[in-house]
Amino acid sequence: MNKRRIAIIHANDGSDVRIGKFCRTLCGLGFDCHFIGWNRREGQAAADLANTTTHIMSYPTKHGRSSKSGTLRYWRHVVSTLRRVRPQVASAVNEETGFLLLPFRGVLFDKLVCDVFDALADRLSNKKWPVRATANLVSAACRSGAHSLIATDQNRWNRFGAHQHKTVIVENFPEDPGDDLARNIPSGPPQIYVGGTLSAFRGLDQILAAIKGHDSARILCAGWPYDDCAQRFISHPRVDYRGIVNQRESLQLTSQCDAVLAYYEPRSVNNVNASPNKVYDALSVGRPSIVNREIITADWLMKNRFGYTAEYFDTGELATIVGRLEQDRESLLANGQRWRTEYVDKFRWNLMTPRLERVYGCE
Repeated sequence: MNKRRIAIIHANDGSDVRIGKFCRTLCGLGFDCHFIGWNRREGQAAADLANTTTHIMSYPTKHGRSSKSGTLRYWRHVVSTLRRVRPQVASAVNEETGFLLLPFRGVLFDKLVCDVFDALADRLSNKKWPVRATANLVSAACRSGAHSLIATDQNRWNRFGAHQHKTVIVENFPEDPGDDLARNIPSGPPQIYVGGTLSAFRGLDQILAAIKGHDSARILCAGWPYDDCAQRFISHPRVDYRGIVNQRESLQLTSQCDAVLAYYEPRSVNNVNASPNKVYDALSVGRPSIVNREIITADWLMKNRFGYTAEYFDTGELATIVGRLEQDRESLLANGQRWRTEYVDKFRWNLMTPRLERVYGCE
């Protein structure tokens, strides 16, 4: 099989967990992998991208969010890098990126793949009609023009409609951290892990309110703070913030905790359909998750007894869960072994390797 040169395009510094897994796997398969990114913060997080060649533009912005001036600079960087690298495959993260790459298909690269982390129309479903209509047009154009599409789970694949035939599911499963972390039962005060994207819409105020009545409870945290709420959160005296970490380090932190918070405010279709990567991370180290009941994942989690659920804005119900964590340690080892077995059988990242080879290796 002809191994291709692949350029992955994402406005991130390479520390995104999914990007890291893609790059390491594609390099392992023998592809010539390039990452075209944008570092939007001071300094740069360490990223393990294996033998990937990185082309990262540094342009800090407030809270690491996108900006108009930064976006213009980044797109000049993307186009100039594609012109130099001349990949056979351009792999865009999300539909707005794929849409902007459409004019260069057949000119700067041959094949366009779009990995839909979060569908554009779903993210903007709570906006006014003109914004929603524009998002639908951009999404439709990208999905029609891309050679292949990637969905993050079965539920989201179901929403690809007429484009399902060219859409492959590549789940957000973690790389196997081994058995050791699942055997380490937490001790001391109950601790909840809060990781990944940190913003006002990820339950930060809710978990702080929930631990308020439990003087000993603590929060262990790592990830990307994206707004003022997140900045206040990571500075809170009961939050131990460890910065931006790689996946292995994140799983080590998870194993030190009694549960993982996976909250998504039900303010948009995208949040309701959130892919449960944090739940899979928790299973890999034998820990339960706490998810809000409004998201689709909640029913699956409760059916399989993978953790706890509460209404997003019901901090009293969440506080009750926090109060249970210490006593539930008695069954954590047995439950953790069951969760770890489920992970090994069904939710390991290497199960996705043949799917990646199918997407990026086919003619």
